[in-house]
Amino acid sequence: MEKTDSSPLSRQALYADKKQWNQFLSVFLLAVGVGFTVAGIIFFFAYNWDELPKFAKLGIVEVLLVASVLLATFTRWNKLVKQILLTGATFLIGTLFAVFGQIYQTGADAYDLFLGWTLFTILWAVAIRFAPLWLTFIGLLCTTIWLYNIQIANTNSWEMTLLANAVTWICALTTLITEWMSAKGHLDRNNRWFVSLLSLATIIHTSFLLMMAICEENAILSVPLISTVLLFSAGLWYGWKVKSLFYLAIIPFAALMILLTTFISQSNLRDVQIFFYGGVIVITGTTLLIYIILHLKKQWYGTEA
Repeated sequence: MEKTDSSPLSRQALYADKKQWNQFLSVFLLAVGVGFTVAGIIFFFAYNWDELPKFAKLGIVEVLLVASVLLATFTRWNKLVKQILLTGATFLIGTLFAVFGQIYQTGADAYDLFLGWTLFTILWAVAIRFAPLWLTFIGLLCTTIWLYNIQIANTNSWEMTLLANAVTWICALTTLITEWMSAKGHLDRNNRWFVSLLSLATIIHTSFLLMMAICEENAILSVPLISTVLLFSAGLWYGWKVKSLFYLAIIPFAALMILLTTFISQSNLRDVQIFFYGGVIVITGTTLLIYIILHLKKQWYGTEA
């Protein structure tokens, strides 16, 4: 029997080296700093709202927004710093829309604010090609659709069902594109987290929609069921093809949660019995999944650690 290769090259895809950790920490701390700064600005307005005049409310946000754009455009700072500045500026756009709506009481629905915020983010996302900004744009787009669903669409209607599943397919198609870019070498290896986060969002969202349809009466089950079957099948096939333990772990676990939800919602057992059998399902399924993942990890990477 041929011995599994456990050389450092075979383990390269599994573990990050010191240089990658240093780069990750640098980016992470810089992003956290910008995030705390933007959060501080938002909390400043929240605390001092009544005391600030209208001009100050709008002026402070606009000055900070313009300053961020000018610094990112005309300085010779590191490209990463400029990208993070523009990402922070996108949150200032949302703050500006919110402040304007509060001052003049426009009466617009929440999805209108997020729609405008999303539209003003598109150009920056395309221009600077920065993964966190693309993630922000996708999050804003999905939030806009969900807020429209909650505020405008009729409950359990085809409109609500199709729009909710559109969010799933937006995440899925974005995952597909980024996976293709990663395979072709067009996506930096350091942005692999972006692909994983998108795929995780896709799996969680489609699982949530299916579980919600299972639990609610008069809900349209066919659309989320078809989406779940298609996406889970494609994810498992791709995970096996590229030897990705991430897909082979998270998709079966999501399927286990869907099975548990179905059992609880459709069972006529008493609460104690449901708790017992539900626990058996979770423990058995999780244990089996861990065993399979560890076996595949040892087979593919020659390690159990």
